[in-house]
Amino acid sequence: MEAPESGGDNNNIRRFVAFLGIFFILLSQFLIFSNQVDTTGVFPPYTWLAVFGVFVLALSQLIRPAGFLQKISTWFIFQERSFWVLAAFLLSILATGATANFMLFTRINYIPVVTIWLLGAGAYTYAFFNVSLTANVLFAWIKKNRNEIMAVAVVTLFAAAFRFYRLGQIPRILDGDEGLIGIFAQETSTGLLANPFALWENFGAMYMQLINLCLRFFGVNSFALRLLPAIGGTLAIPSLYLLARWIGGRRIAFITIIILAFSHSHIHFSRIVSVAYIHGTWLAPLELYLLISGLEKRESWRTALGGILLAIHFSVYLTAQFIMALVLIYMLIAFLFYRPWFRSRFSQALVFWGGFLTTIMPSAFYFYNNSSEFFNRFSQGGTFQSGWLEQTMQATGQGSFEILFGRFVHAFLSLIYYPAFDFYGSSSPMMSMISSTLFLAGLVIALWRIRNPTYLLLNGYFWGATFSVGIFAIPPSADSYRMLMALPAALIMAAIGLDQILELLGIGYNNTRVAYKFSVSAVLTSLLIFNLWTYYGDFAGQCRYGNSLVDRFASYMGSYVKTIDNELSVYLLSDDLYFYGSHASTDFLSEKRKITNFPDPIDMLAPVSGETIIASPERIPELEEWARAHPGGLLQYQYDCATTILLSYRVP
Repeated sequence: MEAPESGGDNNNIRRFVAFLGIFFILLSQFLIFSNQVDTTGVFPPYTWLAVFGVFVLALSQLIRPAGFLQKISTWFIFQERSFWVLAAFLLSILATGATANFMLFTRINYIPVVTIWLLGAGAYTYAFFNVSLTANVLFAWIKKNRNEIMAVAVVTLFAAAFRFYRLGQIPRILDGDEGLIGIFAQETSTGLLANPFALWENFGAMYMQLINLCLRFFGVNSFALRLLPAIGGTLAIPSLYLLARWIGGRRIAFITIIILAFSHSHIHFSRIVSVAYIHGTWLAPLELYLLISGLEKRESWRTALGGILLAIHFSVYLTAQFIMALVLIYMLIAFLFYRPWFRSRFSQALVFWGGFLTTIMPSAFYFYNNSSEFFNRFSQGGTFQSGWLEQTMQATGQGSFEILFGRFVHAFLSLIYYPAFDFYGSSSPMMSMISSTLFLAGLVIALWRIRNPTYLLLNGYFWGATFSVGIFAIPPSADSYRMLMALPAALIMAAIGLDQILELLGIGYNNTRVAYKFSVSAVLTSLLIFNLWTYYGDFAGQCRYGNSLVDRFASYMGSYVKTIDNELSVYLLSDDLYFYGSHASTDFLSEKRKITNFPDPIDMLAPVSGETIIASPERIPELEEWARAHPGGLLQYQYDCATTILLSYRVP
């Protein structure tokens, strides 16, 4: 499959005219289905555009060889690459226009729009694809690299096992944000979130629609809700392998993905849906791999695909904003300080941004018209936009530089020192003592090698993420999960650190392979035991997930109410802390079963036979006493580890 640079025959013109005909037909269909049905006329509006497109398409078949056509077929616009780039641009424009009209009147789903959008991305990649890809070539490549492929596959399977094991039961409850995401995901079939390029709390609507697809296929439950994060966490293994291999070679790459596969923090955030930073751990490394490998090998199709993937990343989560800024700054530094290297690769850099700008158009149109949604997280959790910096300066008397520097240091230390508490509940930091030691050693080495453009990117990846989290995001407690953005880069550095420490100790790979392999295996085994114990031993068996007992109660209540097999009323003996409506996890798990709050004494309640009364922890004794006075019903206790968290009573 090869895309030659130029052409010089009538087929180029025939293809160009045929594409215009198809384009006009597609345009007519999008315009027709973007408006309400009109029964007043014989033909729908814009039918004339379809007729014109059919005429142009038929005209393309009538083109015959001629001297004049032979001459103009060599024009720039008819050349192979130019045609496919133009086709990609026009298809993206068409998808953008269709999105704008569908937002005004939603009559059908957006699958045709997404199809045209992806076809545009494919056309742009094909324009620069100059690799001869056949079945024989592919099989030969697999045969040559089968051992490496199998090794990566084995690590990936182990990683998947620890991310999918009892996915719906560990953690045993849903937090409020998980429930909220589940509820909004179910509403993506209609309304504004039916637009795949829309945003909700900086979650891409396309990502939310995929969650909804999982819920429809597997049912409304915790497993289906958490399925995509588990898949994303698993995909991070081969994705990070590609980037780490390009930076440090096979040994560094294998060490990196083994550490990632058993990282307790990465395992945890692959198992909950409330923190979407986990998808940045596979999308960002893949985007950066395509960028740096395309630049260094001068293969434009790689950078084209990298830019396209970055644009798609915007339909997942806000981590795409960081990667976009990182690549811009990286290219600016390369232009200023690595000019001889970058000058010869400038065309590949332009191709990257061409792919990005072509593919981002539908999303950019939405961002332009809904800027508040695009900057949502900055407004809510931004250091400057939320007013946090000014308030902290007034409260502490410190200057802005001192406060911001402290935030930067806090973000850095969240990897290796501060416990990963927010949305987790672990008493350990994201990285263990051993991996932190290796990371710090690798950090020094990466800085020492910064004159290499590849290590410049690695340093930018880590320090850029750390700077972004520390300077632009609050509260500080959230650093422990936001630093997931920097975790892939930190683990590459840790692998480099381990490799170089052994080299300095005289047991490098080239000196004594047996001692090297034994030492690496011992370190990795220690990390495996520590991380699996930290998550599955110290955390998963405990009841720490969630901010408080109130959060956990809401999830237990939702799960229990779903099991009630009648349509009669359900009452909650509520108070100021425990009440229905405090957490969306209740509605998601109960599938929006109505629960009536009853803050008054239970003696004032007059339930009928078959109705259910639920008591929150503080009012369990009250329900127990009432049940003894009204025997014959079904009394059920729910336990949160050693704590009685919920009591229900079905009235006889």
